[in-house]
Amino acid sequence: MAEGRTQLDGSSSSPLRARSHHPGDVGREDVTVVFWADMFLVFIVALCTLLQLPRIYARLSNPSERRYGHFLHHSLPSASTSTASQTTVSDHSQSELVRTSGSDEKVVRSAPPTHIPAWESLLRPFVPFLRTHFVDRIHLGGTLFCAFYFGVLLYAGLYQTSVFTNPLRAGYVAVSQIPWIVVLASKNNIISLLLGIGWDHLNYIHRFAGRLLTIAANVHVIGFVYKWTMAGSFTKHISQARYAWGVVAIVCIDVLLLFSLAIWRLRAYNIFYLSHIIAFILFLVAVCLHMRAAVPWVIAGASVYVADILLRCIKTHICTARIHCIPELCATSVEIPSLTSGWRAGQHVRIRVVSMSMGWLGWSETHPFTIASASRGVAQQGLVLLCKDTGRWTRRLQELSRQSKMDGSDMTVPVMVEGPYGGPGDTMLSSFSGVLLVVGGSGISYGLAAAEELIRKAAEGTSSVTVLDLVWCVRYSDCLTPMLPIFTSLLAQSPSAGVAFQITVFHTRAEIPGRTFRAYDLPAGLTLLTGHPSIPIRLRDVVSRTQAAGFLPGDAGKPRGVLAGVCGPMELGEDVRRAIDEIEPDVQRAVGGVELLEEIYSL
Repeated sequence: MAEGRTQLDGSSSSPLRARSHHPGDVGREDVTVVFWADMFLVFIVALCTLLQLPRIYARLSNPSERRYGHFLHHSLPSASTSTASQTTVSDHSQSELVRTSGSDEKVVRSAPPTHIPAWESLLRPFVPFLRTHFVDRIHLGGTLFCAFYFGVLLYAGLYQTSVFTNPLRAGYVAVSQIPWIVVLASKNNIISLLLGIGWDHLNYIHRFAGRLLTIAANVHVIGFVYKWTMAGSFTKHISQARYAWGVVAIVCIDVLLLFSLAIWRLRAYNIFYLSHIIAFILFLVAVCLHMRAAVPWVIAGASVYVADILLRCIKTHICTARIHCIPELCATSVEIPSLTSGWRAGQHVRIRVVSMSMGWLGWSETHPFTIASASRGVAQQGLVLLCKDTGRWTRRLQELSRQSKMDGSDMTVPVMVEGPYGGPGDTMLSSFSGVLLVVGGSGISYGLAAAEELIRKAAEGTSSVTVLDLVWCVRYSDCLTPMLPIFTSLLAQSPSAGVAFQITVFHTRAEIPGRTFRAYDLPAGLTLLTGHPSIPIRLRDVVSRTQAAGFLPGDAGKPRGVLAGVCGPMELGEDVRRAIDEIEPDVQRAVGGVELLEEIYSL
């Protein structure tokens, strides 16, 4: 609730007010301080972007990398999935057609991407410490950044003033965070693009910034309520329209905080989503009517929000999907054969099943899932999702697929697909010499897409990966059954692509009644074991095999590094982090460095 330019009692106890020569000087100085705090945050983003520039340039300079990860592409379903058909597609993809003068075309073979080590490698002695998980999935480095963020806003709120004498400053601090919160919440945000990391990895900063906005807004309100109450003028002020709109704004922001808690996000997502949309739009309107100085920040935030909505509309496709039940994984497979290209391994899409069979409101719900197939895949045709049964919506989808299974054929349903989002950012898996993929449960979506993409790129000559291991941890051995044909296909294609590919499946629990153990006829390269994997042993094996493997002519006989990608429970991610930290520095240098790529679980 913004006060006038002077205190109600006419005093000038604040240092700012004591130095002001005009009633408007106080408001202008508050705006100036908050503006430069925002500019300092912009400088931090620019500095991180500068450190990321080599990787950004390396990715954008490679044709096989820059074309993917932005928009899904429509195409007709493949007429055949035979090996011959797949080989034809692979052979055709090995080169690019570049039109020259006249009607002649010159065939130019693509090259593997340039490998640029992550700038975090410079902080190698401190990486294990910074990667320590502190709060839930937020590591210590992220926690320290949040503390730094809070310090910047606290400095802006207290610089040469006091919240007790000048609560107006807290109001400016609150509205200054509107653009940042919107940018960090948008699926197509510029910050994640500049920093080369997925949108989902910045979501915790969005939540933290939202809490800081709420704290600043409530400090602003409480300060003026206290002053008006002490002066006996509360009723006089609150009856004015601008202050009534201030009440609306603070109610909206507190509602946003309440319904952003994890209990609502995880158990009642629709309530969380609708409350965010309604309360945030009403908040923007109310804060403009309450505080005219907030209009520039609101316009900036609203512009980002509208741009994000437009991009999301452009990224949305209406398609027909085939669904079938996978009881061994307690999941439903959603296959969209008309979308065959445009995404990168690790990215996810938001899907809406437009069918009344999903319930009165289920047809309107949108849910995110990691893509389980590779763009222009060689083992799976089209975009494939594995929707694990984790809630009411996925349970209805599985029941729908079970009905179709009883009829003896897969059911087709109309769907709206939006994406792709997230993913590895500027980290190019194909630029490394060795890759270890460690996934748990439904994280196999990420593992399948990554392995299939790397094998396809190796066949095209656009990958430097020579050693590839996939470790999958599941509860029961029969989880392997639905994946066995895909694993067999990938293993059969890897030798011709020049990739030493191995798959190891660990099942951690004994069989239960009703789930009969079966003896598998496993292809070469696929192993089924009991218990939990020893990640340090697996990683060291990949490192040693990568050192012993052959490399590209331009690499001077040196490996390009090893990437450890993980998608699974938090404990699995901790095991991979510890395994990386246990490798001696001289071994890491000899192999070109060992990097970690952690994907968000259960998207």
